[in-house]
Amino acid sequence: MTPAAAPAIAQLAASAAPPAGAQPLVFGWISVPLLTVLILACSATVAFIGLSFTLLASRADTFRHLRVGFNALRATMPARFWTLTEMPEPAQFAQLTKYWQYAFDEWIITRELNPIVFGRLWRAYYRDVIRVSCKSPVMVVALFQAAEGATAPVDFKFIALVLGPRFTDPAVLARAKQLAQEHRIAVPAGCP
Repeated sequence: MTPAAAPAIAQLAASAAPPAGAQPLVFGWISVPLLTVLILACSATVAFIGLSFTLLASRADTFRHLRVGFNALRATMPARFWTLTEMPEPAQFAQLTKYWQYAFDEWIITRELNPIVFGRLWRAYYRDVIRVSCKSPVMVVALFQAAEGATAPVDFKFIALVLGPRFTDPAVLARAKQLAQEHRIAVPAGCP
């Protein structure tokens, strides 16, 4: 750019500027600042709607993914496993222990990792399913077995929740402790 061209560009820019104090109009009736605010509001609305649908899809996909894994496990579990009162065969008991590993995954995803997004899955489905499983002393013993070697605070938080009075009836817990003692299964630390 030549030195003479710089003043020419400055003159053109100055002549294109609106008069001082005047609001530039678009379409003859709306100012640029107002148009900017309207575009921003529309963008925010579209972003919020997009986020809402993304979160719904994420919840559905998470539920489906967890459900597929559980359904594969359920095919190998004893019939009406949530009603068992006597210990099943060791292979079936191992499947009951895996159930609690899936239940832990469901709980940690919905309540610990992202309760804002996935907490509704816990309240609408998983919490009640786990409560039903806690009606069986054998299922509670399977939780004892699944908790063997647990060291993380989050593990103990899950165990305390499930074995607490909101999920497990004290009579069921007492029977589970008796079964665990008979079958040499340790009761986890923090068990009520």
